[in-house]
Order: sequence, then C-alpha cells, then structure tokens
Amino acid sequence: MITKMQSQANVAVPQSVTTQPQSQQIVGVGVPANAVILKMSDIQQISTVGLLELAHREYQAGDYESAELHCMQLWRQDGTNTGVLLLLSSIHFQCRRLDKSAHFSTLAIKQNPLLAEAYSNLGNVYKERGQLQEALENYRHAVRLKPDFIDGYINLAAALVAAGDMEQAVQAYVTALQYNPDLYCVRSDLGNLLKALGRLDEAK
Repeated sequence: MITKMQSQANVAVPQSVTTQPQSQQIVGVGVPANAVILKMSDIQQISTVGLLELAHREYQAGDYESAELHCMQLWRQDGTNTGVLLLLSSIHFQCRRLDKSAHFSTLAIKQNPLLAEAYSNLGNVYKERGQLQEALENYRHAVRLKPDFIDGYINLAAALVAAGDMEQAVQAYVTALQYNPDLYCVRSDLGNLLKALGRLDEAK
C-alpha cells in the first residue's frame, strides 16, 4: 500500500500446495504405507509454489535482488502466473524501476482483467510519476473489482489527498475502516486529514 508514510505495493501470493498421502498400501517395493507418492507434475507444482513463497519472504525481508532472481526463474517456466507477475511488479516498484513495474502489472492484467491488485500496483506507478488522474482511475477500478480491497482504498485516499480532493479522501479512508476498523495507520491518517480540514470533533 502507499500512504504518506509508506511506499509498498500490494502483493498477491498463491496459496500453498498441500499433498495428501495415498491411502492404499504399497506391498513389496520397500515404500512405507504412509509415504506420500507424487507425480512429476506434482513435484513441479510444489517446487514452483515453494520458490514463489521463498521469493515472497525475500521481498518482505527487503532482499529484492534474490526475490527478483527467483521470480524471473518462475516467470520463465510459466509466464501466466499472476502471483509471480504481481510480485515482480512490486519488486520493481520498490527498486524505483517504474517502467518495469508497470510492465509486469500490465502483463498480470492481460492474464486476469479482474485482478484488482494489478490495477492498484499500476496506480502506484502512475502516482509515483505524478500522473494522478491515471493513478486515481486505476485505484477506483481496483476497488470496483474488489469492493473489500482495503489497500486499494488506502492507495486511493493517498492519491486523492495528493490531488487535493480531501472530502473524497476522507470517504475512501472511512470505507477502508468499515472493512477493518482496527487499522491504526488508517485511523491516524484519517484523523490527521480531518484535523487539516478543521473537523476536530470527527478527528477524535
């Protein structure tokens, strides 16, 4: 999310793959009855998910170089994986490579035109470039696609503040808090905005 205090793009990571043990016993092969038997395609899928989870952990730790290396390996294997595309978009955004961030967000949108996080990431790029109208369009589209997308509302509010539309920014923050009232940073930003607007009673 991008707020006035933070600059972090949204990241979508696929769910972990779990394997179920085979229920039938294998006799005379030296394999225990409770062993997990995997096909090669299962192993490929597990290694892909494991590598994406590793890349996500590296991203969270700020090791963008390693995260990018692992994501590029995954992208070469499957250029349609939107989790990889979103993470690449976020990595490049954090490294200030805005063209590449926009490129991977656009690829994710081509794979899934309903992927709200990709529009929000693209909005982050436009906002960073000072193209507020384009940023607002992408953030608004993101929250239309996913009405409970809290990061989308936070990004929208920050862009509205930058564009000078304080009343709409208040509404975006209020909407985010309707979905999660416990977000301290959103409450703080909303309170500061209400104080700036002279609405001190509401700011409390």
